[in-house]
Amino acid sequence: MSFGLLLSLCGVFVILWLIVSYSIQQLAESYTASRLQHDIETLLSAIHFDPQNKLLLNQKRINPIYNRPFSGHYYHIQYQNKSFRSRSLWDQTLRSANISNQHYTRAKQTGPERQPLLIVSRQFHKQGQVFTISVAEDLSLVNTNIRYFKTVFALVSVISLIFLLILQMLILRGGLRPLKQIKTELRLLEQGEISKLTTSVPSELQPLVLEINYLLSILQQRLHRSRNALSDLSHALKKPLSVLQQLVNQKHTDETNWQQQSNIQIETITHLIDRILKRARLSGNAQSIRLFDFKNDLDLLIKTIRMMYPDKHIQIKKNLSEQVCPHFDREDMLELFGNIIENAYKWATSQILIQIDKTRGWEIVIEDDGSGCDIMALKPFPQRGMRLDNQVQGHGFGLAIVTDIVNDYQGKIIFSQSEKLGGFKVLVRLPDN
Repeated sequence: MSFGLLLSLCGVFVILWLIVSYSIQQLAESYTASRLQHDIETLLSAIHFDPQNKLLLNQKRINPIYNRPFSGHYYHIQYQNKSFRSRSLWDQTLRSANISNQHYTRAKQTGPERQPLLIVSRQFHKQGQVFTISVAEDLSLVNTNIRYFKTVFALVSVISLIFLLILQMLILRGGLRPLKQIKTELRLLEQGEISKLTTSVPSELQPLVLEINYLLSILQQRLHRSRNALSDLSHALKKPLSVLQQLVNQKHTDETNWQQQSNIQIETITHLIDRILKRARLSGNAQSIRLFDFKNDLDLLIKTIRMMYPDKHIQIKKNLSEQVCPHFDREDMLELFGNIIENAYKWATSQILIQIDKTRGWEIVIEDDGSGCDIMALKPFPQRGMRLDNQVQGHGFGLAIVTDIVNDYQGKIIFSQSEKLGGFKVLVRLPDN
């Protein structure tokens, strides 16, 4: 960044120096040319013709500087085949520029003493005669002053450039100091001395710091969820493993009962592992690459559930909000809707109603016309470490996963009796993050 700014500043100063130098040169020459035009008009007023058309020049009306040899001010009048020169020109001549009878023309040439001259010429018509007047002036003094100005300007530019470079370095160091602070805090974060970055940074860095802190909080949540999952799994497996141990150690007279009890405990262990692993995989409020589409994904899910129960013919009515789809993880929502709809499809007689509305957050209502269930038996579901083998038959395992998902999204779930259809009703409220 410093190197790029250095190049840009140098380029700006070089261009500025060239523009100013050219402008000063043109300004000085234009000013000199305007004075030479004034002298041409003076010479024009001093010219007259006698009856024989002989050109006569009134010396009294001519500036005396044109009479001093090599004074740096010269004139040359071309009339027919004759030339009239100022005494200052001595025996030298001036080379006229492209002559125009309407405009003054400029030209440069070397003077009698090898000095640079600016020549202004024009063709005139007076008393029926045509002639050309050229006036020149020495530019040596002007060029010397211009060179002095360029030198001073270049010196001032270099000093200004050095000052700006120092100021630029100070500004860059001050502006990048928050990045150094973030770098230091990232090192401390890596060492575990801090848990998040300081948010007292410039507004340009605020989104970066907030996003890093957000990702840190998501990692902490997932780490906490994984630890809880391991704790829940170890706690929940104690009973079925203990029962299996007892079954193994006992002498069984009833082989059928022994096998039935073993299958029950194995199925319980399978459900426990499945549920806890699913809860550990939840995305939650973290931003996801694949988002849930309430229309397409929901239709695909319903089609899959219909294939799972080919003998049942259930009418599913949907009432979806026309709002833009929320930013919910696709896998989480498939798990949530899949468990609720599958539970409703399993117990429904002929009809399931799905309503999704966006008022204050997102409200999801799924109800069926089945036999319903004991609502009081479902209250233990939000509790961590619950024993899934005591859950209500037919409703517990899937709805327990749903409860985990809703809690992870900091939402709310309500189980009740359907007023419209008379069966089981699940109400889920999720915040619009």
